[in-house]
Amino acid sequence: MRRSAQTLALLGSTCFLLFSSRAAAASRADLCSAPTMKTEKWHSISEVGGMTILLPPGFVARGFNNGSSNADSHAYISGTHRFILVGSGSGPSNLSAGGAPLSMSGDCVTVLAGRRVELTSYTWTEEDENMSPSGQAGPQYMAVARFFSTGSQREVYIAFKSNIQSDIGANRQLFWTVAFPGFAGGASAEPAQTVSASLVAAGPGAVAASPIPAAAPACVPQGDPTLPAASAVVDSADVQLLASGAGVMPKGYVLLALKFDGSSLAGFNVTQSDLPDPTQKTLATLIASNLKPHNAKSPSSFTLRVDTQDQGLHYTVQGACAP
Repeated sequence: MRRSAQTLALLGSTCFLLFSSRAAAASRADLCSAPTMKTEKWHSISEVGGMTILLPPGFVARGFNNGSSNADSHAYISGTHRFILVGSGSGPSNLSAGGAPLSMSGDCVTVLAGRRVELTSYTWTEEDENMSPSGQAGPQYMAVARFFSTGSQREVYIAFKSNIQSDIGANRQLFWTVAFPGFAGGASAEPAQTVSASLVAAGPGAVAASPIPAAAPACVPQGDPTLPAASAVVDSADVQLLASGAGVMPKGYVLLALKFDGSSLAGFNVTQSDLPDPTQKTLATLIASNLKPHNAKSPSSFTLRVDTQDQGLHYTVQGACAP
């Protein structure tokens, strides 16, 4: 009886861990999936780093953000509970924010407006001091978009904070309205004609709306001893976990051409595949959302081959296609 109880306890804990890992992966995918854009009444503002943002109605400038160590940080407020923070650097996080400890509820990396960006969501509880009600006590929610530096462009961030959890999902499209000099944001980009343009302009979620080239020239990989290992390119565990929820994939392969500008992803497109279009789009979306930071010592361009097998996905890094 005791052994049976231990077995049941172990099985229960294993199921809980599996459920938790799947839930975490799902939250990461949801955070980076392209939202439905409803920004017709939003207005454009210019901010740090040369970026422009569409601001929702009702938000007004609050000026300098005292909660940030950067003098160029600004806050926009709507009512008493909704805030938008913008500035240089990585932005607020559970490592930098003071006061109540922040708990990370989601995290993923994608490409928006031509820049590699990390999207992170947090929850925490604010408490009033004794006999000093502030009206701000209770659960708090925040989503942060950290745009990594690239070339001459510095690192910048945008954060949205509210005490209403549904506000995060409703206003997450804020991150897709960003545009930088020389590159339009997700909200104003021209209609994409390739997977590459779709990913760079509007993030992985837009891949589903982008046509895959019907026929592509054969790829002849160039030899390069400095190519990174596949484990250094993509988080295969997260991709496999998310792919398992997409049903059984047909056997085949897809070649993905990756191009980097420093540590930032500058290009991503399908160059060759024998898989159906929906499977190509699914793989491209999952992999683009789970790329690891690029090592500057590795080539700026190379090809990632993904084979669908009975045992799961298999990855091979190859040199860029020869012209």
